[in-house]
Amino acid sequence: MQSPEDLPSNSFRYFVVGVLCAAVLLGVYFVRLNAEVDREREAAIQRLALCQQVESVVRKVQSNSLETYPACDALNGHVAESANSPE
Repeated sequence: MQSPEDLPSNSFRYFVVGVLCAAVLLGVYFVRLNAEVDREREAAIQRLALCQQVESVVRKVQSNSLETYPACDALNGHVAESANSPE
C-alpha cells in the first residue's frame, strides 16, 4: 500500500512533466513559425531582386525617357519592414 507521502510527490512529478511537455510543444511551434517567416522573407527578397532587374532593363530600353517607374517601391517597403521586424 502507498503511503500518503508518495501522492504529493507524484502530483508534483506529473506537474513538472506537463510543464516540460508544454515547453517542448511551444518550442517546436515557434521554431516552425520562425522557419515559415524566414521562407516568406526570402521569397520577398527574391521578388524584389527580380522586380529591380526588370526595372533596370526597362530603364535601359527606354533610356531617352525621363520618366521613373516606381514599380518596386511597394515590394521594397515590405522587405524593409520584414528586415527590421524583431524575430
